[in-house]
Formats: sequence, structure tokens, C-alpha cells
Amino acid sequence: MRGFFFIQHNVMVWYFAYGSLMDLNFVKSLGVDFHNAQRGILEGFRFEISVKDDIDPNFGYANIVLDNSSQVEGVLMQIPQGQIHLLDQYEGYPSLYSRQINTVLNSINKPVNAWVYIGTPEFSTHQNLKLTEEQIQRIQNGFDFLSTEYQKHIDSIINQDNL
Repeated sequence: MRGFFFIQHNVMVWYFAYGSLMDLNFVKSLGVDFHNAQRGILEGFRFEISVKDDIDPNFGYANIVLDNSSQVEGVLMQIPQGQIHLLDQYEGYPSLYSRQINTVLNSINKPVNAWVYIGTPEFSTHQNLKLTEEQIQRIQNGFDFLSTEYQKHIDSIINQDNL
């Protein structure tokens, strides 16, 4: 088929969530048919709330930034390649977030290539912003996939200005 580009909807790709999309019920509500959800670790990054809300600059969204001395825990899942656009819409891709392939360690420490969203420089700040109660709850709904130590770390970040 010359001149046609198509996405194979049945091909599965890995996706790594570290913020509100760790809430698997929320992922389902977006219409994403995920499979094989498990703990994932992304090395060389740290977690922040640093993508500015375009309506209220005091509030923001989860983000990861390069930091060789840190790692981010989250939920690694397989999704149909044809549904990545549903995540793109939610993440405000390509303006709020860019999307790239990174190596993520799965639950048995095997490296896999996964899509990861990272805040764009235009919407990122160097400070931790506030989250809504709904965002906090969605992040905490994914805590079953995180180590106890990392749960405490994330709680300290997401609740610092929300108490």
C-alpha cells in the first residue's frame, strides 16, 4: 500500500506512569486498555510537581527531571500502540509534555523500553507546585506498586503545600 501509514492497533507498547496515571481505574476511564501492570523503576530522574497548570500557575502536574543520583518508581504497563493518542490528549502532548522512549526496569529488574512523558521547558518550573485533592488521590491510588520508602518520599512532596 504505497502512500499509506497506519498504526497496528494490536501491537503492545510499554508505558511508564509516575503521577496521576498510576491510578489504573483512571487509566481505564480514559479508554486505555492496559495489560501487565507492574512496578517500574526509571533511573537517572527525580519526581517533582513542576509542570505549571495553564489556568492557575500555583497548581501543577507531576514531572520528572534528570538527576543521576535519583530514581523514579511508578507503574509500568503495556498498552495498545493505537491508544497512545488517548494518553497524549490527557497529558497535553506536545505542549505541556513531550513523550520519549526510556529504559525502565520492570518488576523483575529486566530493562524494557517504555514511553515516558516529561514536562516541556515552556511549562516547567524549578519549584514544587500544589496539586488538587483529586490529583493527590490518583497518585496515592498507585501506591501499591511503589516501595514503602518511595511512598513516604512521594507523600512528602505531594502534601508539602496541600496540608
